Amino acid sequence: MIKYGVPFLVMGALVFSGVIYLSDPLSARIVNSVGRTLPEDAAPLAQQIFRSMSPEPRSLDIQVNLYDGESTLQPFEPLLTRDELWQPVPAAATSYDVSDDGLTWTFHLRPGARWSDGRPVTAHDFVYGYRRMIDPKNANPYAFFYYDIKYAKAISQGTIKDITRLGLRAQDDLTLIIETERSAPYFPHIASFALAYPAPEWAIEKYGLKWTEVDHIVSNASFKMSEWVNGSHMTFVPDPMYNGPHKPYLEKVIHPFRDAATATVLAYENDEVDIEVVDINDLDRIQRHPILGKELVKSPGRTSWYLFFKMLEPPFDDIRVREAFARAIDREAICRYVLRETAVPAYSMMPPDFKEYNGEAMKPYQAFDPAKAKKLLREAGYPNGRGFPRPEMWIRAPTPSLKMVGVAIQSMLKENLGVDVTIRTADRTAYMSKLYNWEMDFGFLRFVADYVDPRNMLDMTWHSQPKGAARHDWSNPAFDRLVEQAGSELNSDRRTQLYRQAEEILVGNYAAAFVFHPLSLGLRKPRLKGYTRYPDGTVGSIIYSNVYIARE
Repeated sequence: MIKYGVPFLVMGALVFSGVIYLSDPLSARIVNSVGRTLPEDAAPLAQQIFRSMSPEPRSLDIQVNLYDGESTLQPFEPLLTRDELWQPVPAAATSYDVSDDGLTWTFHLRPGARWSDGRPVTAHDFVYGYRRMIDPKNANPYAFFYYDIKYAKAISQGTIKDITRLGLRAQDDLTLIIETERSAPYFPHIASFALAYPAPEWAIEKYGLKWTEVDHIVSNASFKMSEWVNGSHMTFVPDPMYNGPHKPYLEKVIHPFRDAATATVLAYENDEVDIEVVDINDLDRIQRHPILGKELVKSPGRTSWYLFFKMLEPPFDDIRVREAFARAIDREAICRYVLRETAVPAYSMMPPDFKEYNGEAMKPYQAFDPAKAKKLLREAGYPNGRGFPRPEMWIRAPTPSLKMVGVAIQSMLKENLGVDVTIRTADRTAYMSKLYNWEMDFGFLRFVADYVDPRNMLDMTWHSQPKGAARHDWSNPAFDRLVEQAGSELNSDRRTQLYRQAEEILVGNYAAAFVFHPLSLGLRKPRLKGYTRYPDGTVGSIIYSNVYIARE
């Protein structure tokens, strides 16, 4: 227990006002409000405040709609969480076991874990939370993410009405058993996804949709919400109830709000935030700036940008049209001149950040070839674009650089195919609604990996599903069979081989025209520490429990 204002002994060291003095007063170590000792170079507690801008969330209940949470801190702890390299590590569960056949996973929860209101966190809370994710009445657009769990798909799609048949149960308060439909070697990645948290049934039953508002929220992670000022900001502070392995160094995390489409580095330059996303339009100025140039960082994007098509109706039901569009795009030019070499050309869905990346082998299918593109469009009945219906290319809340990419694609389609394209934009919520309802004929969109396994980029994104459950209407039975087989394959080499076969079908059938894989560009204040800088010059992800503010 830490007391402030009076000295007392802790394991032979003198503590005064949150500072531990070891053998030498000059080597003072600071202890924060939840008892974590800060690194030697840490600034005083009053400065342990991390600030990061984000759009204002519609709700923090991302368990029923991931897109409502935006990019704010989420005060809920799943069974597992992720390290800087996105590998699963213990969180609410201290360990897990899996049966020899890969069908039964047993998670052992951390003793003594408590909700922010003091109630124990139990396996029953996870059962309730997982059922919420799957319950069709919640219309969770990410319910498919958990279809590996026994009966999850049938329940989500209404075939099975009894939600208690979902394949997980609490053996006791600290033991959660999850059964899967098939062996699922990637399941720890699923269990570490941000949606898979326990849910406080008593708070949800009492407050309904308002249960994550500041006066009602009950959370179980190392941070809890302390304020939410609509239109301004939200603040999180360490939760003294938290007894897990991810106690923070920080005393506050503050998220000032702003619209995603109006992001600039002005707030960072004014020292109002500690990190910022960098748009390509600002890159030249930042690189020339004597201070900002030194604070520029790059991190793995784990992202694919692609053109998608509505394939159930003309003109994109014709594979020749889709291939023509794919071959009319000069990816090298986009990456070099528009994106200033902060991205690499994409010829498939798998980003180069994945060890299974096979982009060069896929390149022959989608390489820039304007002559062949013209020929294909002519064969499809649209010589030089004549008679081709003017498509609308939808882009989601584009940044200035993404608008430039959109215009570049628009120009290339006009120059190389004679096709006139209208660019349309929508905010995130409206766009995703139209996407899952298959209301857009043609669009430019990214997919950011949820976890670093091929299943996420291929199966989770492109396996055929009904309208409302899938991003796209593309369907290919051979592809489905391969990704289903790969998903349950326990031999890693065989698994990779199956995914590559599926990938070739995806690319060769022109389910999409893949455009580029970006690096993430950002600014980070020098005083922000607690993340890794790798030999290739990239940096690790920001983990809220690891970062701290160093002395200047």
